[in-house]
Amino acid sequence: MSLFDVGRRPVQEDTQDSRLPGGTLMSAILDRRLMGWSDRGGASRHIGDRWAIRCDAFLAEQPGAQWPVPGGEEFTIRAVLRLDHNPEIEREANAYQLENPDFLLLGERDGQAVIQAVDAKFAADRIKVTQVSREVVERLLTVPVVGVTRGLVEELRAQLGLGEPEIARGIFISPASEMTEELLRRVTRGRNATVEAADVLQAPVDPGQIFNGLSMSGLIGTLARIDQLPVTPRNSLLSAVYYFRIACACFYFWNESHRPLLGPLGAAPDPEPGVVAAETSRRAQRAKSAYQLAARWDSDTQEVANVRKAVYDVAALPVTMRELRAEFQAQRLPELPRSLRFVRGTLEREFREQLLTLTGVIEPNDPRRLDDILNNVAAAAKSQRSALRGRMRALVAAQTDAG
Repeated sequence: MSLFDVGRRPVQEDTQDSRLPGGTLMSAILDRRLMGWSDRGGASRHIGDRWAIRCDAFLAEQPGAQWPVPGGEEFTIRAVLRLDHNPEIEREANAYQLENPDFLLLGERDGQAVIQAVDAKFAADRIKVTQVSREVVERLLTVPVVGVTRGLVEELRAQLGLGEPEIARGIFISPASEMTEELLRRVTRGRNATVEAADVLQAPVDPGQIFNGLSMSGLIGTLARIDQLPVTPRNSLLSAVYYFRIACACFYFWNESHRPLLGPLGAAPDPEPGVVAAETSRRAQRAKSAYQLAARWDSDTQEVANVRKAVYDVAALPVTMRELRAEFQAQRLPELPRSLRFVRGTLEREFREQLLTLTGVIEPNDPRRLDDILNNVAAAAKSQRSALRGRMRALVAAQTDAG
C-alpha cells in the first residue's frame, strides 16, 4: 500500500442538518461569518500549529520507510529536519526573502542522496506548489552562501554519510479526511487547476485528540451536544473543526464583551477558561443550535463594541497629526516617518496614562448613562490639551539630538 493511502478513513465524516450553516459540516467549516469570528479567537493559528505538531510526529515515524515523490521515484527516508519552529531560520528567510517549508527530508535512492521539502497544510485548498519547489530548496541551501538552513543540512548529511543531494519535487501533508478530499477536488479539477492529487499525502489524524490541551477544546462537547448530530468530534474531523471554531469564537466574544470601554493600551489577557465555559453553558440552554449561539453572542458583543467605539472617539489624543507636522515645520526639522511615529506614540502613551488617572478604568457594566460617561471622558481628554502641546514641542525639539 502506498503512503498516499495511509490513514484514509472509511468513516462517514460529513452530515446534513438544517442547523448547520450551509446545511452540511463541510459547508459549515467554510462559513465566512464563522471563520471571521473564530479567527479573531485564534482558530486558524491553533489549527495550523496543531497540524504541524501532528505532521512532526508522523514524520518522526518514517525514517527507514519508502517515501513518495510526486511524478518521480520513491526514496528511503534517513532523517527529518524541522524548519518551522526555528527562529533563526525564520529570521534568515525574512532577511533574504526566502520561502521556507515546514520540513526537509533527507534520504537516498540507489546510493544517491535525496532532499525534499515538505509542508504541513491542514486546508488542502491553500496549497501553492511553489512553497515546496526545487527552486525553493535550492535557494535555502545557497542564499546566503553561509546560511542557517545550509549549515543544518550539511551537519546532518555528514552524520548520515550522504553525498551531495538531488533535490526532489516537494510534497504537502494534509489530514486523511473527507475535508481534504473535497478541498482537493476544488483545486485539482478544471482548466485552472493548480495542484495535482499526487502533490498531497494524507496522514492519519485522531479528531478526538488533535485539539486536546487547548483552552477552547473544553467547550467542544458543550457545543456539540446542542446540535446532537449523528457524527461527533470524536470520530469526524469535520465535526471537530466546526465545534473548535465555534469554541474559539466564544472566547473572542467573551473577551470583547468584557474588555474595558476605556483601559490601558495593549492586548487584553486571555480569559479564564472556566468563566467562558460557564457563559457558554448558560447560553447553550436557550440556543437551538451551536451556530445560533455564536450568532446571538456576536450580536450582543457588537452592542458593547459600539459603546466602546463611542468612548474611543471622545478619548482621542487632543493633538492632531496636522499640528504635529506643523510643529516639525516650525522647528525646521524634517518630517521623518520614524520621528513622527516616535513623537505620536509617546504622546498617545502618556495621554492614555493621564486620562486613566482622571477617569479610572471604565468597564462595560459601568452603571452610568452613556452620555454621562462620554461627557466625563471628553472633559478629561480636553483638559490635557495644553500640557500635551507643550510636551509635543519638547519631544519634537529632542529629535534634533536624536537625528
